[in-house]
Amino acid sequence: MFKSNKICALLDIQYPIIQGGMAWSTDSKLACAVSDAGGLGIIGCGGRDLEWVLYEIDKSKKITSRRIGLNVAMNDYNAVNIVEIAIANGIKVFTMGGANVYLQLIQKYGEDVLIIPLVGSVMEAKLAERAGAKAIICEGQESGGSIGRLSLFSLLPQIVDAVQIPVIAAGGIADSRGIRAAFALGAHGIQMGTRFLASKECCVSEDYKQRIVKARDTDSMVIFSKINFPARVIKNKFSVDYVSKEKNGTSDNELAKLSKGRLRLAVESDVDSGAIMAGEISGMIRDVKTAREIIEGIVSSFSTNEIDLYKDTVVSDERISQYLRHTPPILLVDKILELKPGIECRTSLKLSKDKWFFKCHYPDYSVMPGSLLVEAMSQTMTMVVTSMDEFNKEWGGILLLSSISNAKFKKEALPGFELIMSAKIDSFKRGIIKGNIICESEGELICTCEMTIIIPNAIKQFSISIIKDK
Repeated sequence: MFKSNKICALLDIQYPIIQGGMAWSTDSKLACAVSDAGGLGIIGCGGRDLEWVLYEIDKSKKITSRRIGLNVAMNDYNAVNIVEIAIANGIKVFTMGGANVYLQLIQKYGEDVLIIPLVGSVMEAKLAERAGAKAIICEGQESGGSIGRLSLFSLLPQIVDAVQIPVIAAGGIADSRGIRAAFALGAHGIQMGTRFLASKECCVSEDYKQRIVKARDTDSMVIFSKINFPARVIKNKFSVDYVSKEKNGTSDNELAKLSKGRLRLAVESDVDSGAIMAGEISGMIRDVKTAREIIEGIVSSFSTNEIDLYKDTVVSDERISQYLRHTPPILLVDKILELKPGIECRTSLKLSKDKWFFKCHYPDYSVMPGSLLVEAMSQTMTMVVTSMDEFNKEWGGILLLSSISNAKFKKEALPGFELIMSAKIDSFKRGIIKGNIICESEGELICTCEMTIIIPNAIKQFSISIIKDK
């Protein structure tokens, strides 16, 4: 099933499933269980000392012969030392976040060590690729613990479009529906954290696991924002009191003191006074299973649905392939209604009830995810540019999506709708194109947005012409 998967080949694993390396929560026992089940287990080193890391590495070698990795928080004072000592003890795979020191480490160790950075923006993804990263983890703010600014399904397709290396999706994934949705947006693998917290091999307390199992959909919240370390947790006495103090003007110094050691406290003993770091997906988790049961359940369900998943992705308009490199299932435009190269384009998308994305976002409520709606609109705008004669002849067939802004959703896109998307260029100056896109259905406005596209070679040509004029 995953024989040609890039992440499986890169990491030498059976399934493209990586266990998140959560601080204080993921030791050698869980990491080895995940690796033995066909994924990649990760020992979380955040907050740990060198002796503990060495002990867990040695312990893992006695438990499994499979590959495991380490997660290192690069803002820890001993992060680089941990990496160096781990490499000396045979560890060749690391996931890293917290600070961009990993850029230097990637260049330092080259092909000998696989460093997979965790990124939260397109710029971070590009920097990692330029530094030599072979893969990256794209994490959305749905995740537990420290979070970024963007949701996974908004960020993921933008990062996939921006880099050539394989992307691993993380944040808000706990079952086969999540992995299918991530793959549909261009990911080659997934990372799960919260789902593995509720595993039998995880070292967190049973009370911690039960808080995840009992969590409702609205029970996660973000704390530590005021001290610039936003973290997603499950609501409890500590988190509610802490947010109240943030709102009531408690000093940053006092808030920082209150935050110290709260994760470890929840993990080891007190789930009322500690910070129960877990993702928004907690509301979906209803049981504690072994790591093998979790992985095999996801793979089995994915396999069962794999054949039928993309049965609705046949493209009816062959002209589309001339102008878009997208392939099903991420190719969302059905038909070109009107195309004036360099000026405007109108396309259609019929939302039949069996469209794959109706099953990915809200299982009990069929609606097209907003991120995919914007993606379909951006494909319409892209064709205005790629259909221009100059695009391949003079500009080398390369464009970059710079930004999508002012997205306004007026109405939900539901099964049975036929979406009509109209994209028009407003300005084209010095290789930078700006335009607007409107999505309608039966005359009713669904969504509008603005888009900026950069043509690198057009910018280069403009710069060269200026130099020659001087």
